[in-house]
Amino acid sequence: MKAKKVDVIDLSSFLINYSIKNEIELNHLKLQKLLYYIQAWHLVYFEKQNIFDDLPEAWVNGPVYRRVYDEFKNWRMYDEFCIKDECKNKFDDYFTQSKEKLELTEEQWKYLDSILTHYSTMSHERLVYLTHLEDPWNNARKGIEPFTYSNQIISEEDMFNYYSKLLKNKN
Repeated sequence: MKAKKVDVIDLSSFLINYSIKNEIELNHLKLQKLLYYIQAWHLVYFEKQNIFDDLPEAWVNGPVYRRVYDEFKNWRMYDEFCIKDECKNKFDDYFTQSKEKLELTEEQWKYLDSILTHYSTMSHERLVYLTHLEDPWNNARKGIEPFTYSNQIISEEDMFNYYSKLLKNKN
């Protein structure tokens, strides 16, 4: 089945709005990990089709999408995304607009809902921990000291292979 691609910034905006609407804590670290899991599982469920073109880098605290980091870097790592008081009465419009802008297929919306149901309620600490246990991040950081900066790319092939194997082991 053919999946639609989105811009990672548009998807990030939707995730921020989704989290606010559903009263789910979201900070910069968690946003990055949600994007990573959305991309990783999308590769599996949609037969190696990515949902956006950006590639994750293997930073100390897990996968990071550079453009998203640059776009939202004014929020510090642990600051929670929230709505300014003057915007609260327009929030439903913002949420609807951010959702419509993605133009995902019905199958992709079902997929995204399942990923968010599973991962969005986890803490950012838990998500960082999970990515540190998994092969794609570890493979990209081979030979790099634990607290050393790295912009090494996590390969989509590693992501696809690892999460495909996880799915097969669950079935």
